Formats: sequence, structure tokens, C-alpha cells
Amino acid sequence: MKITKLLLTTLVLAFLALPFLFTNSCRHDPIGIDQLDTVCFQTQILPMLKTSCGICHGPGKEGGFDPNSYSGIMRIVKSGDAANSKLYEVITNSGGEGMMPPNRPLNKDQRTLILVWIEQGAQNTTCDTTGGGGGPQYNMDTICFTQNIAPIFQSNCGKTGCHDVTSHKEGYVLTNYNTIMQNGEGIIPYYPNSSKLYQITSSSAGEDIMPPAPNPALTAAQRELLRQWIADGALNSNCPWTTCDTTGTLTYTANIAPLIQVNCIGCHNATNASGSVDLSSYTQVKYYSETLRSGTPIILGATKHISGFVPMPPSGILSTCQIRTIELWISQGMVNTK
Repeated sequence: MKITKLLLTTLVLAFLALPFLFTNSCRHDPIGIDQLDTVCFQTQILPMLKTSCGICHGPGKEGGFDPNSYSGIMRIVKSGDAANSKLYEVITNSGGEGMMPPNRPLNKDQRTLILVWIEQGAQNTTCDTTGGGGGPQYNMDTICFTQNIAPIFQSNCGKTGCHDVTSHKEGYVLTNYNTIMQNGEGIIPYYPNSSKLYQITSSSAGEDIMPPAPNPALTAAQRELLRQWIADGALNSNCPWTTCDTTGTLTYTANIAPLIQVNCIGCHNATNASGSVDLSSYTQVKYYSETLRSGTPIILGATKHISGFVPMPPSGILSTCQIRTIELWISQGMVNTK
């Protein structure tokens, strides 16, 4: 979350002054409220409330509060009056019976954004997130679920015998965003060190380590992606604009190996080769790329989910650009490295 220097300075003063500002049913704007950058509902407040409150609240859930829409949130907000807004009351009732979320309070920056948003009029605003201004930006796309996190779970966890829909060991199904988030203690938005799924993938030893032996452990880079995604709020984010460069000569080392590592190696490694398919080396990947079935390279038939091939990954599908990368690499002669 990016907050300007002016905002940070002003908010420190505002928090120090809050006991004096909201007393005797007399409301005053926080110090310098008219000088603060606009806090935007769609890009800052809504994603925060969705991830922090949406586990328990929403259509058909408890409390009658819907954190998934502007109209639902405004039912407990008094525009321009944070002190008398139920939303601000419950998120600041630290340690109290009615505090929300009950066990994982929002941090000061998050509470401050809600305070300032309400005091600015609680408008249904959207800010320019492309660098053209619009105030402090909620940086929701640092790590994207679809491109960065889903492949880690699908390849290493949501597979046959582990945490797919059929196996669901320990009650966990880890095949898509909804199933990953449905167990409240597995992923706790903003709190990676309290999230069980991060704890067990980051453990260096013990029977609870995941993935379990003989499966390879997550790489340091994968664990950091998971940690940062949770710390950013564990959003169901999708970044289709993520760079996928298919220009020039593609090589196994630069283009194919990273793709295989993220999407395939959890199931198809030298130690535990699912279906007797090992994709942990150039030689093996080249074999399945040059071996044809009905005129189609096996690796392409599988990743394109063509009828007659075992679809891979089984719980998802590679992006159009990723599949095109494999296709071009094969047509260029399956160069190893240069």
C-alpha cells in the first residue's frame, strides 16, 4: 500500500488527535483532511474489505453485511462521519467483543484508509492506477493469484492423492482460489506467518512439511511469492498483461524451464514422476515435445487439453501465451541454451 509522505505525516497527527476530535457527539474533520490525497473505494477500500470480511460476511452468510459491494458496505457507513459509522466502530474496537475481524484486526494503515475514506465522503470512487495520480494506491497487483500463485498450488498441492477434490487430505482442496480460501486458518489475508499453508510450505523439517517427501519442496522464490501474496491481502487477482515474450529465438533455459518449474515439476519430477512422466530435465522435456500422438507433440496436446491427451495441468490451463511459447520453441528446433 503506497501512502504519500504528506499523508503519513498528517495521519500521525490525526491519530494523536482522535480522542479530542471525536468527543461529545461533536464531529470535526481529522487534521488536514482537505489536504490528503483521495482514498479510492474501488481500488483501495473494496479489495481490503472483501478479503478481510468476505470469509464470514456476504449474501447468505452471517450478520446481514455484504462487503462485496459499495451499496452493501454503505449500509454501515455514515458518509463524512467515521465516529458514528458502524464500520469504523467495529474495526477500531481493539480487543472488544464486537471487534471485526474478530481475531485478526486490520493494521493501522488499513484502519486509517477507511477513516480517511469515510471522512472524505465515502464516495464510490475509482483512481487512476497507471501513474496518472489519484492519491495513494492500494498495490493489489504486486503478486497476482492467477499468474503467480495458482500454478504453485495446482502443481504442488492440488493433485491426485493430495489436495484435489477427490483426495482432499486434511480437509483441504487446493485447486482454485475459492477452495484455497475456504479453510479459514489456511490463508489469513495480510498475515503470512499465521497462515497454516504458508507455515507448512516454509518449514525446513518435520512431518508437517508440504509438499511431503519424496515431492520436492517449494523453491525459495515460490515461498516468497506465497508470503508476499498473503501479506498483500491474498487477493483473487489476475494480471493478463503480465509480460510473456515470444519474440526472437526461444530456449529451454530462458523460456521453457521456468514455465515447467512453476506449472509441472511438482507432479513430474525425477523423484516422484506422476504417470511415469519426468519433466525435470531438458532431455525429458524434449522427448515429450518431439514425440507425436496423432500428429501432435504430446506436451502440446496435454497443455492445450486436446481430446485424447491427459490434460495438463489437471486443475487449470496454461495461458495462451505460455502455450504459444512451447509451440514456437518446438517449431524453432527445441534449442537448449545459448
